[in-house]
Amino acid sequence: MTVRPTATGHADPALEPLRTSRVALLTTYRRDGAGVGTPVGIQVTGDRAYFTTRSRTWKVRRLARDPRATVAPCNRRGRVTGEAVECVVHRLDDVDVSSFQARFWVLVYRLFYRDTPVRYELRPVQGASRSGDDDPDRMG
Repeated sequence: MTVRPTATGHADPALEPLRTSRVALLTTYRRDGAGVGTPVGIQVTGDRAYFTTRSRTWKVRRLARDPRATVAPCNRRGRVTGEAVECVVHRLDDVDVSSFQARFWVLVYRLFYRDTPVRYELRPVQGASRSGDDDPDRMG
């Protein structure tokens, strides 16, 4: 297993399962605690992972309320192919549109989806588990 260092010289081994995948199953949580999985395109850089989605999707609303999520490598249909990583998700407000490719995708989002792209950063949580998930006596 090779772990790529970041600009600061550190790499997070928690993101290692995601480094070889271009698609990940992002699981966000409803108010009742039920998980909702959605395949998203993902880029892993150093100790952070990033994904872009449309601003009016339900996952954006769920992440605004609860920034906790799990992410696992998967295929394009959402079948998980590796182990999941617990993350905290942060919305990035300053999307860089200086490159031609970035401007092209903003245009695609606006013309075809009639929406704007929103970029998120995933930061892995060390040693955390979802409250109550590991309690076998907890019901419903």
